[in-house]
Amino acid sequence: MTLAMMNTHKAFKALQLAGVSDQQAEAMVEIFAEMQQDNALSRADLMKAGEGITGSIKELDVRLTGAIKEQDERLNGTIKELDLRLTGAIKEQDDRLSAAIRELDVRLTGAIKDLDVRLTGAIKDIEELKADVKQLKADVATLKTDMRWIKRLLMVMTTTMVIAAIKYIFS
Repeated sequence: MTLAMMNTHKAFKALQLAGVSDQQAEAMVEIFAEMQQDNALSRADLMKAGEGITGSIKELDVRLTGAIKEQDERLNGTIKELDLRLTGAIKEQDDRLSAAIRELDVRLTGAIKDLDVRLTGAIKDIEELKADVKQLKADVATLKTDMRWIKRLLMVMTTTMVIAAIKYIFS
């Protein structure tokens, strides 16, 4: 009798580990115990037990399908929300950097035009300053080149910031 009780307990634990609910595992163990004790269950008893197990499996399948669908919907909602937030953040950064680049461009263009006017007037007034004027023009060209590099660096920094933001959000 003790051996039968230990086998029943082992069977119950094995069914639990296999993912069967406690109630279903208990019913299955009772059926198996009766089978061992009676050693001959009728075909009707086995059919009834099979129907109970089939019903339990179907119920478990329905519950799991619902839970999976719910988790999928929640995950999709979270992904959409994250996408919207990330898109907004990227657009905001793009707008801010574009405005800064435009402001720098306007300021540098104005400064370049101002320098050009001054230098042209100085050339007309003083012939001896031609060497200095050439140097200033070279500085303006360097300034334009530097401005291009600054624009490129700002774009690289923007790209890096966006990638870092994406990495932070998805990690």
